[in-house]
Amino acid sequence: MNMLDSELVVASLRKDGYELTNSVREADTILYNTCSVRQHAEDKIYSALGRLKNLKRRHPDKVIGVLGCMAQKDQGLIFQRAPYVDLIVGPGQLHQVPALVREIQQQGGQRMEVSLGRKEGTRVEIERSHESFDPLRDPTMRPTPFQAYVRIMIGCDKFCTYCIVPSVRGPEQSRPPADILAEGRQLAGEGCREITLLGQTVNSYRYPNGERTWRLSDLLEGLHAIDGIERIKFVTNYPKDMTDGLLSAVRDLPKCSKYLHVPVQSGANTVL
Repeated sequence: MNMLDSELVVASLRKDGYELTNSVREADTILYNTCSVRQHAEDKIYSALGRLKNLKRRHPDKVIGVLGCMAQKDQGLIFQRAPYVDLIVGPGQLHQVPALVREIQQQGGQRMEVSLGRKEGTRVEIERSHESFDPLRDPTMRPTPFQAYVRIMIGCDKFCTYCIVPSVRGPEQSRPPADILAEGRQLAGEGCREITLLGQTVNSYRYPNGERTWRLSDLLEGLHAIDGIERIKFVTNYPKDMTDGLLSAVRDLPKCSKYLHVPVQSGANTVL
């Protein structure tokens, strides 16, 4: 999920004239795309930000940003711990990054764009604040030119005791099947041969469309028919939402990889 988010941010910045550099010192803009699933990941980000303090003092025009789940969770706390950070953007606002960077460069000051919390509005309002399906793709950011991730849903409503995802990724909502199939055709036209469908609980996908409700099995059938796509995978499955129809699709569709990604949490029994 984070790799796809990074690809989309890079694609939108390249459209604005930016290019990637391997050197932090040469960069005009430094962005960290973050994760909040484990404390260690957050500690590494704050440590990395600390190493930028002197660089920012010497080069105040550099824009430093924190994106993603930690940005949504910590919000203004990041400015308190690292006051030289310019930009905080949650997962639902990543499409705004280029415009926000321009504002900071032109007007100065700090910017923060995050989604509503789970109790800060109606479900529809909260969903809209998290919704960000950016169609821009950047083939150079993929694991290989022949593989790509496709987001089919965002958010989660499971509220597992140990998991932060429902708070930082928002309510569960599925993407229109027509948009997903169009993206699959676009990727095939760019030479992609393998696509991996992404969702916090990918097999929870459900999209009402007239008298028909699309499920993950229906998406697999639609993507299977696209010329050029040779292999289809999907992660991550939630056991309760596994259906006979999905199992049949994996069994019967030759392009579907014959495995199911069902991670098992490990840790203290009292937590689980």
